[in-house]
Amino acid sequence: HTEYTNTPQNNFENSDNTTDLEKLNINLTTPIQLKNGNTFLTGVVYDRVRTKLFNNQGKENMSSYILKLGINIKHSEEWSSTYLLLPKIASNFGEDRTNEEFQVGAIALFKKKKSKHLTYKFGAYANADRFGPFLVPLFGAYYQKNKLEMDVMVPSYTKINYSIKPKITVGVNWRATVKSYHRQMPLVNKYTTTYLHHLSNEIAAHIGYEPIKGVIVRGMAGVAVGRSFRVYQNSDKIDFGLSLFRFGDDRVPLNTDFANGAFARVELAYRYYLTK
Repeated sequence: HTEYTNTPQNNFENSDNTTDLEKLNINLTTPIQLKNGNTFLTGVVYDRVRTKLFNNQGKENMSSYILKLGINIKHSEEWSSTYLLLPKIASNFGEDRTNEEFQVGAIALFKKKKSKHLTYKFGAYANADRFGPFLVPLFGAYYQKNKLEMDVMVPSYTKINYSIKPKITVGVNWRATVKSYHRQMPLVNKYTTTYLHHLSNEIAAHIGYEPIKGVIVRGMAGVAVGRSFRVYQNSDKIDFGLSLFRFGDDRVPLNTDFANGAFARVELAYRYYLTK
């Protein structure tokens, strides 16, 4: 799965200066079927954000590389579980390498097949983010019947697809983003280090086309709300993050936000069908 996102120029708060925003994400997963019916999961994720963080400075690049290692266990015809370890390097990759670029995350997800059309999902995601420890309980469901497909995972995402023709789908999407990056910048004859805390909620409509079975091209347009790219001192952290709530958050950002705004996205995905 690959996606590219771009936004028009957005105004910084209390300033006439503007910036656009570019995002690139490449997400590859390789399942390896084991003899006992379980599946070994491995893959990589590359993520890049390019925008102005300060209204009087140039654009900056923030990138992350994630290694996915895990297993999907089939307990019965109804129950299965997935466990993923997600070591990550997230930084602007300045001159010096440091352990502050390194994060470790993990996902545990349980699935119960209610019927051939409906599967319930629940679990949790945890990560040692730059802003502090972060835990997200996950609850959702997957439903597919006839022309309708729904994939919901609260509070992370919702995807709704409806087939209007055999190769064409339309739908709506919602996605919440919480990410952090180590930031190293030159300062006279030395370097100063801070971190970036990125938050966003994206709501969009899309149209998809499947020219070849399993290959999906999707165009999307929407709006990002609650969006922020805030830079903080390394020592300025929260006590604990639980989903949408942050405890002990008295941090003072070093920059100002730019406004919420529209975005356009192009996606290319490959879907492996289990049944013909």
